[in-house]
Amino acid sequence: MNKAVFDEVSVLWAQHVGQPYPSMAEVFPDFVLADSYMAGIVTSYVGSQRGAIDAEQRRILSSCARDLRWVSKRVRGCEARAYVARSVRITDQILGRVTLADRHGQ
Repeated sequence: MNKAVFDEVSVLWAQHVGQPYPSMAEVFPDFVLADSYMAGIVTSYVGSQRGAIDAEQRRILSSCARDLRWVSKRVRGCEARAYVARSVRITDQILGRVTLADRHGQ
């Protein structure tokens, strides 16, 4: 387990679950499914205290990340955009897809 990644995901997830759910279901119906799958896997990841996911969870999370990225390029509104961006960041952290620019908040 990468403790720094686990800690960051835990903080981001705590912030994320406290945010209102954006009303995008009618515009992006696949967002609801991707967000639900992502939430289940992240809850398991954080709740395990091990910071690990299995191969099937990794495959599903990777698919969710792809869908969330697609939505992030099309979503309108600051709150919805922030919600989706945080979802993408969480999935990227868990999947190890964090770039140097991401690490420096750029």
